Amino acid sequence: MHPLDALERIRSRLKTRGLEDAKAAVAILFRQGPGGLELLLVKRAQISSDPWSGDMAFPGGKRGPEDNDLMETARREVLEETGIDLNEGGFLGVMETFFSTVRPDLGVLPHVFLVEGAPEVRLNEELSSFLWVPFGELKGAQGKAKVKNMDVPVYHVKGEVVWGLTHRMLGKLLEIAEED
Repeated sequence: MHPLDALERIRSRLKTRGLEDAKAAVAILFRQGPGGLELLLVKRAQISSDPWSGDMAFPGGKRGPEDNDLMETARREVLEETGIDLNEGGFLGVMETFFSTVRPDLGVLPHVFLVEGAPEVRLNEELSSFLWVPFGELKGAQGKAKVKNMDVPVYHVKGEVVWGLTHRMLGKLLEIAEED
């Protein structure tokens, strides 16, 4: 499938706004990379109080009191964590709310964006690294791994393991891109 076809399928199947049943938001950022469509994954810093410490994820976080809605949360968190300003547009839509198994009361609403060019990524202290992952390679990167003493489904990308909530979001995104 051509990368732009995948992006158009995703755009046409996303909602314009999500239910406010979530308490947090993440941003799935696509860009047109040198080899095709890519998405941004970040690695969370090792912080003992963070249940997702060291995990690969999408930038995002909990809705703050200053956020009018979860779109503002997604944009604010991306700017704080990566230095990428999403206020310039590029919003494609939202997915369904996902619920964490670590914190079942915490619904997370993924917001999907297309960013222009190759934005400079400046990580804050909450993150330790980032990857632009070729979207077309994800399906072939599926596997299993032992993570936190559990055998779980994962994506193996560029030496990193993506599992849990982010894995489920990526799986749904691939499903949306391939639907007829």
